[in-house]
This record gives sequence, structure tokens and C-alpha cells, in this order.
Amino acid sequence: MSLQLIFVSILLARSTTALLAPHHSSRQIFVHAVATTNDEVAADSTAEATERSPEEQEFFSRTAALCQERNLPLSHVKNARDLCSPVDSPIIPGRVYRTGRVSDASTQDIELLFDQLGIKTLVDLRSPTELKDDATLEREEVFGNFTDMVYYERNKMVKELGPDESRMEKKRKRDKIRNAVGGVRKSTLDAVFSFVDKFGASEDGEGDEEECIDCIEASKLLEATSRRKDRKERHFVSIMNELKYVKGTVSKLRKRDIAGAIIKSPTAIVSKSAREKIKKPFLDEINSGGLPMLNELLLKFGAPGIHHVLDLISDKSRHPVAFYCTAGKDRTGMIAAIILSLLGTPDESIVEDYSLSANVYAEMNDHKAMVGALSQRSLDAKVFLGAPPHVMKDTLENIRKVYGSVEGYCDFIGFDEKSRERLKYVLTEQ
Repeated sequence: MSLQLIFVSILLARSTTALLAPHHSSRQIFVHAVATTNDEVAADSTAEATERSPEEQEFFSRTAALCQERNLPLSHVKNARDLCSPVDSPIIPGRVYRTGRVSDASTQDIELLFDQLGIKTLVDLRSPTELKDDATLEREEVFGNFTDMVYYERNKMVKELGPDESRMEKKRKRDKIRNAVGGVRKSTLDAVFSFVDKFGASEDGEGDEEECIDCIEASKLLEATSRRKDRKERHFVSIMNELKYVKGTVSKLRKRDIAGAIIKSPTAIVSKSAREKIKKPFLDEINSGGLPMLNELLLKFGAPGIHHVLDLISDKSRHPVAFYCTAGKDRTGMIAAIILSLLGTPDESIVEDYSLSANVYAEMNDHKAMVGALSQRSLDAKVFLGAPPHVMKDTLENIRKVYGSVEGYCDFIGFDEKSRERLKYVLTEQ
């Protein structure tokens, strides 16, 4: 089992201004929403509930009630709601939505999302590995009238894909690993290369990009909206991937821990047990850090993609926008938290909005498979598939500790004051 597979499992948790159609405002939909989960999901949730403490059960009951009030009444797309829904959010209904994977949409879901709500721009935050594993990625009935756009992080470029164009192409494995572990000092570097070259590389080009031909600079995308204002677009913006998590985790480990694990396991190339020993420092760091650490890595290594997503949402001609990852929990939750905070939404409301994702994995068809995959990789499914309030609370506190404020973080990623004012204007002004 490779280090790559460890981070694939984590990424499964990373985890979608035309006005609404007449008589169908977002707030009306929230108020009149009904529970749409099926009997199988309800049975699974009941079974899990028997394992919860009274405090946990109270938390899940409260979030379930809020989800019923705020979530869009979709049968197959999970965790979907308007960013106007948190308490004291100043966002005008119908401008921007957060959601889970859109490709699962039922016929009724498609009608609500695209006919009633009129969603015009989709922003897919998932990694290439997740896209590769999504058998419904190109569903004609969902995405047939959307133009695909790909963000290339390396040169901050955007490419419009033709009908037969591939999204990414592979690069040499060793170049990929060198980039991933470039922060490790040379005394440890060669040993890391010898192991990760053999066991840690992706098979689908994860983490690297082809040369971007016939592209435009991402910063100029807002200036080139005139010919795009009447069309629907789906933007692929992979803000995190496995190799970024590897790089971030390696940067947090003591170099002697990495070197020691490898030196003690010279048989790693042929021995499964030796490879397990090498993974231990990584697993220990991941499990001890939990979701707050992964959010910290997301903020740092996902900065270019986060900037691009904020730019897209700042373009009024692209509204309504829906951004999403797999479950709409972590990557989606981070983007939502940044937007809400920039617009003055209280921390308590941001934390509450994040916590509404607590039940999302229990409602997904592959929930048991996800739990099993994490357990097989010695990761705590209860930690990584949950959305406890303290995770977002700690994340917001960490942003202020490291960057001074959410505005300071935006300065760090290049989303300056002028850009923030544009975002605030398009989301709050009629």
C-alpha cells in the first residue's frame, strides 16, 4: 500500500447574478425543504446513532434539524445550500451556493439546480484522482450544455477545453516527487526519493500539469467575460491533491523521524511490513493533527486555487455560482468560511454552517466504503469524516494567528483589498 493511497482516502473527505425563477427564492426553498434521504440512508444513520454519546447525539440531532431547514431539497446532491442561509449572512439569495458532488444529480435535482435556481457556473474543487474515479463526471444530462475550463496552477493560466481535449497529461514520476518533497534537506532527500519513487507516485498525473497551450492568464479572465456572459461554464480548480498533502506533512515532520524510519527499514522495496514502518511517522502526524492540520495545509498549499475561485465568484456575469468538492465539507467549507468572514458574518454562524456537514457522509451511498478505506490506512474515520464545530473554530483562530486576519490571509494569496471590495459588492448589492 503506497503513501499515495493514504492521501487518496483523506481527499475523499475534501474534501459546487441571474435571479431565481419566479416563486422559488432560496429562503423559500429552505423553509419548505423536506427530508429526502432514502430508507437505506436512514437505517445506516440509525445504526451509527446507537454508537454516539448523548452529547454527540444532541449535536447530530440539532444539525439534522438545521439541515432540513437550510439545505436545498435535493435527493442525490448532498450538503447543498445558499450562502445566504447562515445567521447574519449579508449575501443576497441566489448568488452563490455550496454543495457536494453535482454529478450525482437526479432528474429532479437537475431541474431545481439549473432550471429553477438557474445555476450558471460550476466550480469543481476536486483533485485529478477524484475526477478520474468519478464515473459520472461527464454525464450529458448534467453537464452537456456547460463549457469546461481548467485552471493551471503552475503559471496561473486558464484553458477552455474543446469537446475531445484531455484535462491533464502525465509528467515524469521522479520530477513529481522532487517537487513534492523539495523542502527536505539533502541528507534525507535521497532516502525519501528511493522509497516514494517506488511506492508513492500517482498513476494518473496527480500533482503535475501539461504545458498550457492556447490559454489565457487567470488574472485576465474577469476582463474577458463579454463573450462568455450568456453561457454556462464548469471550472476545474484542483486546490489540493495528494502530493501537496505529502509535501505539507513532510514539512511538519522532524527530518530525523523520516530518515530514521527509512534507515531502519532497508527492505522497504520488498517488504510490506517495512513499508508500514516507513509510513508510521506520516500517519502519526496526520492522526494527531486531524482536520485542523489538513485545513492548515489547504490554506497554505491551496492558495493559488483559492484565489482563482474567489475571482470567479467575484464576477457577477457568472452568477449564480455553485462550488463543490466530493462531500462539500472541507475544501468547500473553507471557501465558504473565507467568503462569509470577508463579508462580516460572525464566527459563530460560520462554525454552525460548517457543522451542518456532520451528517453528509452518512447520507452518501459509499459511506461504508469510505470508513473501511480510512480504517485500512490506520486513519480515524470518525475524525476525518466528521465536521465538529471545533475544527472550523480552530481553523479561524489559526488564520488570525498566522496571517493576522482573514483579510491578511487574502493579502497573502494575492486577493487584495480591491478584489475583496468587488466580491462584497457583487454578493451583497442588488
